[in-house]
Amino acid sequence: MTKLKMLSMLTVMIASLFIFSSQALAVQYFTVSTSSGAPVNMRSGPGTNYPIMLSIPSGSRVPYYCYAYGTTVTGKYGTSNIWDQIQWKDSRGIVNIGYVSDTYVYTGSDGPVGYKCN
Repeated sequence: MTKLKMLSMLTVMIASLFIFSSQALAVQYFTVSTSSGAPVNMRSGPGTNYPIMLSIPSGSRVPYYCYAYGTTVTGKYGTSNIWDQIQWKDSRGIVNIGYVSDTYVYTGSDGPVGYKCN
């Protein structure tokens, strides 16, 4: 193999590793909880006007993907119109992706965290 071919292959391999590792690091995990210990409702969109998909037990750690703006809600961590897109498996083991008010997600910030959802 020529030096140029080897260098090209190495460059592609390093670039691929960087792309895949940065994608894996994009997902963060946070805890959802309520003051009362009641479950947290996951909705199909960023607001109380969207249907409830399922309920997540208070104290659960969930994968967090991005945030969106929607209905203003008051919860355990204050008042906000930020909604976090998260993932949760339902009782049948089916993975669901939906939204939970940021006021029930401990992100360590009063503002948006990470990327804005498309």
